[in-house]
Amino acid sequence: MWFEDNSLDLVISSLSLHWVNDLPGCFARIKQSLKPDGVFIASMFGGDTLYELRSSLQLAELERKGGISPHISPFTQIRDIGSLLNRAGFTMLTIDTDELVIGYPSMFELMWDLKGMAENNAAFNRPAHLSRETMLAASAIYQELYAKPNEKGIPATFQIIYFVGWKPGPNQPQPLERGTGEVSLKDLGSIIEKGGKLDTKAGD
Repeated sequence: MWFEDNSLDLVISSLSLHWVNDLPGCFARIKQSLKPDGVFIASMFGGDTLYELRSSLQLAELERKGGISPHISPFTQIRDIGSLLNRAGFTMLTIDTDELVIGYPSMFELMWDLKGMAENNAAFNRPAHLSRETMLAASAIYQELYAKPNEKGIPATFQIIYFVGWKPGPNQPQPLERGTGEVSLKDLGSIIEKGGKLDTKAGD
């Protein structure tokens, strides 16, 4: 679906952008569809999502096949989000991240859960099958590397990146011109915040 330029006040996306093959193009089109001073609010899975499962499968396959194949869908690193949003033309960016660690009895319950969420690997160059031997080895590696001592089951990490970006508009706050500041950075230690105002006389 395409929206007209400058037609939307707000665009929201929740945990679906990791399916987009062209994030720079997607961000540019979202910015184009927003009205001036419109806002884009989104969350998406970050690069550390399912790192335990990814590394366990890679180690097991490397040991048995002599090479690795993509078994986990790729995720964007948090360090890339800001540059992609800036490249698309968004301003006043706010970016944050959080990690959710979910416990599972074993790797197989985790993979079954991912299948139930329709979060299977969608890489076009993925292998059609994963051998039973590799799966069992990966499960043992997962348990050995990531299971916590004296605890049953294994952890699965989901990194979530939250961000907000604004389309430039005439009413947005603008930085002051260079040289117009009234407080020197060297005096920041003596500044006391009172009632939302900065008292620069403190310490005189």
